[in-house]
Amino acid sequence: MYSRNSNYKKIIRFINKNEYQIMIFGHSCGISDRTLLSKIFEHKNCKSIKIFYYNGSEESDNFNEVYMNLSRHFKEKERMREIVVSKDLSFAYC
Repeated sequence: MYSRNSNYKKIIRFINKNEYQIMIFGHSCGISDRTLLSKIFEHKNCKSIKIFYYNGSEESDNFNEVYMNLSRHFKEKERMREIVVSKDLSFAYC
């Protein structure tokens, strides 16, 4: 549906213009938006990605699930490890 409006081109202009940080809140980062997410995540202006993860209980949260989904969007895994904020510096919500 990207061809129906100019939003994709607006995002590309935005990421080319300045450095940015991504904050993921309530998005699984699944493969349905792979082309767009890969472009945004791997761009040289992306300085960090912070995951706000769901924490239903002491034993159960979805940080690892979102992290693994993120990894599918990166060709350069080393870059991913550099810019994704570690769990201890990320935030949980319930």
